[in-house]
Amino acid sequence: MWSHEFGENTIGFSALCQGLGLQVLVPSERPALYLLPEPRPLLPPEGALLLFRPEGSLYRYRTAAGFLLPEPDPEVRAFAEAEGLGLALYPPWLRAEELERALTLRLFALGPGMALAGLLDLLLKLPERPLLEVLHQATGLALARVAPWGEVLGFAGVVPPEHPREPGEGKGYLALEAGEGVLVAYGEEGRFKRARGILEVATRLLRVRALERSLERMQEESLGGALLEALVLGEAEPERLFAFGFTEGVEWVLALLEPPSVLGRHRLAEERRREATLELRRRSGAFLDRLGVPYLLAVRGNRVVAMWQVHSPKREADALLQALPPGSRLGYSAVHTGGEVQQAYREALIALKAARPGEALSFTGLDPVAFVLLQQSPEDLKALVERYLPLAPKLLKTLEAYLEARTLEEAAEKLHIHPNTLRYRLKRIEEGIGPLSRPETLARVHLALRARDLLLG
Repeated sequence: MWSHEFGENTIGFSALCQGLGLQVLVPSERPALYLLPEPRPLLPPEGALLLFRPEGSLYRYRTAAGFLLPEPDPEVRAFAEAEGLGLALYPPWLRAEELERALTLRLFALGPGMALAGLLDLLLKLPERPLLEVLHQATGLALARVAPWGEVLGFAGVVPPEHPREPGEGKGYLALEAGEGVLVAYGEEGRFKRARGILEVATRLLRVRALERSLERMQEESLGGALLEALVLGEAEPERLFAFGFTEGVEWVLALLEPPSVLGRHRLAEERRREATLELRRRSGAFLDRLGVPYLLAVRGNRVVAMWQVHSPKREADALLQALPPGSRLGYSAVHTGGEVQQAYREALIALKAARPGEALSFTGLDPVAFVLLQQSPEDLKALVERYLPLAPKLLKTLEAYLEARTLEEAAEKLHIHPNTLRYRLKRIEEGIGPLSRPETLARVHLALRARDLLLG
């Protein structure tokens, strides 16, 4: 059934076809919104004019405006009459490109005032995918809707395989902020100037829709967040997860997300930390909502706790990190199938402590040394570093280069010093930490260096 009401500037199927001199076999008053010259399985054809004979089930096209075919087709005609779609014939000798041009001009160029009014009316009422198709045909620009994590949410026209993720302009493209992601237009520079106004109207509409969806999502997440917090504290029964789509035996992970650090102890810094955490929650919610799986979100301090049903843990965690602001960190638990939320939280916390900025690290991916060290307090790690690495910064850098190199000459070349200078520095290092030829010395140094990396985050 047709699900939208459109303004008086919208053209009905029969009126459009009659105006172009086409033979209408099955009349219909459904509004014709845009043209689909070829099948697109992922695009709901709501209000579309189909300039092709579909293969397979016709039922998928029941919300279209109608079919334009070069010759009669009894099956399509019966389907159109049963579902209320239109059907018209165009002369077989007419080239498809000519018909497409005539249809586009008729749909979007009825005169300056009426065309703009009709287009704006459509933009306000169309779902997103048909909206992109309408914009593409009205402006002549190829369009792509790109999520912050790089996923193409929708496209119209011929677009390249890679897209910008931030607003900006470049050779042959214009990217505008559109709520959760960007709207990227591709084409000639002259078309950008003529179409920029309507593109900005469309992106404002997309931002409003994204804000509305974000508010709805936050309301839905609030109950789940309270449950997740209670599960982490051990104050709720895991069976309550069933109400949020988690069923027994289904695999899930729990992750801790941390935004880039904000320096300072003043009030403005605290406000920025709070804003960064809220942005982290908003972006992670948008990603998990798009993922289409049961999930829970909660905020603890300046961190976001996320728990979701997984299919590919590493791939999904990496993609989630890409959806977050640059420099964010993510640590996630092993895969669980029961109600071990407290255990998963501890695993995620250990992984987060070992993750560097811009890294998503799994608890199961931790090396044994990091796992042992992360059981200690920061004060204990600091004491370990001070005890086994009592070296000046220059000597510490020398030690790291020496341990990473295969030969003394390679280390000297990396440090841009003479090998004899390196030998002199190594002698001073050994005076402070012991002979580097002894395994126990190397073991202490390795532990201390790893502890220092963990402290630096």
